Amino acid sequence: MTGVLKYTAATILIIVLMHVNLVAQNRWVNNYLEGEDPFAESLLKHYDGGYLLAGRFGPNYPSYNWLIKTDVNGEILWKKVFGTESSSLVLSFDVGSNSYGDIYLVGLTGYYNDESYDPLIMKINSCGEKQWCRVFVEDGINFSYALVVTPDAGVVVLLRYMNSTYVTDRICLAKFNVSGDMLWKKCYNSSDTSLHNEDAYNLTLAPDGGFLISGYCGYEDPNPPHSWWDKPYYIKTDSLGNFEWETVVHKEVSNKGGDAWSTVLSPDNRYFYSSISHYYYPNLGDAPALLKMDLSGNIVDIYDLAQPDEYGKMIEAKFITDSTLMASALWGNVLVGGPKAVIIDTLGNIIRQTGLLQNEWLAATEVTFDKKLLFFTNINDNNGNFDAYLFKLNQQLESDTIYTQLFNYDSLCPYPITSDTIVQDNCEIIVGNEEIHPKANVKSYLKIFPNPAGDYCMIEYDLSLFDGEANITITDLYGMTLFSFILEKEHTQKTVSLAYFSTGIYFVNLLVNGNRKETVKLIVVK
Repeated sequence: MTGVLKYTAATILIIVLMHVNLVAQNRWVNNYLEGEDPFAESLLKHYDGGYLLAGRFGPNYPSYNWLIKTDVNGEILWKKVFGTESSSLVLSFDVGSNSYGDIYLVGLTGYYNDESYDPLIMKINSCGEKQWCRVFVEDGINFSYALVVTPDAGVVVLLRYMNSTYVTDRICLAKFNVSGDMLWKKCYNSSDTSLHNEDAYNLTLAPDGGFLISGYCGYEDPNPPHSWWDKPYYIKTDSLGNFEWETVVHKEVSNKGGDAWSTVLSPDNRYFYSSISHYYYPNLGDAPALLKMDLSGNIVDIYDLAQPDEYGKMIEAKFITDSTLMASALWGNVLVGGPKAVIIDTLGNIIRQTGLLQNEWLAATEVTFDKKLLFFTNINDNNGNFDAYLFKLNQQLESDTIYTQLFNYDSLCPYPITSDTIVQDNCEIIVGNEEIHPKANVKSYLKIFPNPAGDYCMIEYDLSLFDGEANITITDLYGMTLFSFILEKEHTQKTVSLAYFSTGIYFVNLLVNGNRKETVKLIVVK
């Protein structure tokens, strides 16, 4: 099988002798893309029982990403590579799939903006072919970090840092239908003046069709000297992205805080269970913990998995049964024990635990169709390169057996899926404040017609609400200014020749005193 090695106990022993320290030598385990420096990030059970594995080549913002589809035994069925040498692409932060077998991926790209990164969302169909991609072109470094597939087969993506000041619009959601049309986009700015520096890691579909955002915020200590501490932070919206409530955990106390890494819904749809790092200030340390919250944002309890005086973290727990969850968790000395595979109950009691790899990376997790446990993680070899490993264990945290029955893979595709490279070209560009805030609430200062344009366009502008120097620039996808002029009247029109513009997408920007007030996309067709 191409790119995959199925390890026996003897093979794993050889790897141990080559200084790759596998804690347990008799487990079902696969090593992917050996020698290609693969960094494992996302894991998903696909509709046919196989698995989708996503990652990057190299650990830091590479040009290429990869997506692997495997069978139930972890053997590769096909492989997709995303990007080009000039991509500056990460498209593996999260992966999702709808009822049609379509696959959604999210991340960031520097392809459209040399000085920053922009959120990128891509959909490929059940045959592994790119259907559409969308890029939010904004100032600053912003990206998409998580997604959820909605009941209508569309997708909602979590956007971070969508304002170049990094003060407002730090957490946003955008909804796309299956065809790639953006239905809405909302940003969430708290009215609580004690809250700042909010951030988000995870998105969960709620029972009412709304969305729960999990993350953290800085919160002012109610007691002198009123320092700022990190606290677990949650935002709940309805199905249209409208804000409903927010919860700051431990905001009333000085000595506790933490980060909320991810949240899952209980099988009875009554509670949210969140994987958090539970901080004890000022110097007692932190612990991996399980937070229980009702559907209205009220905290029921927090259960620490370890003593708070040991470093600890748990980022992704999944329900196995109505009363048990599996997770990858860490506490104690990482150089000695490394992260653990654990099974816990809903009170945070550890039922079973075992080591996986002696590394420093927690594993992405998934529960298989027959309630087995998957752990997708990395190890760094002696040469500074990465290897990606997939473990499958049973509920005793012992080696699972190889399936021998036949499975029908990729049945929603009428022809064999090929392994190839997907380029991030022809992406729809989303830009401007109008996409962030509903048009009904924001006055438009620029109008362009015709649009699409040919050899010329008319730019109409309104400066009645502004004082100071104003000018208009036209830039390309890379931010290069191609044309500019100063505005001398409050409200007028100007004809702009496009004779030297080639077919493509450009941005018309209104700047007042050097600050951008509005951007409108201009399409030129020759």
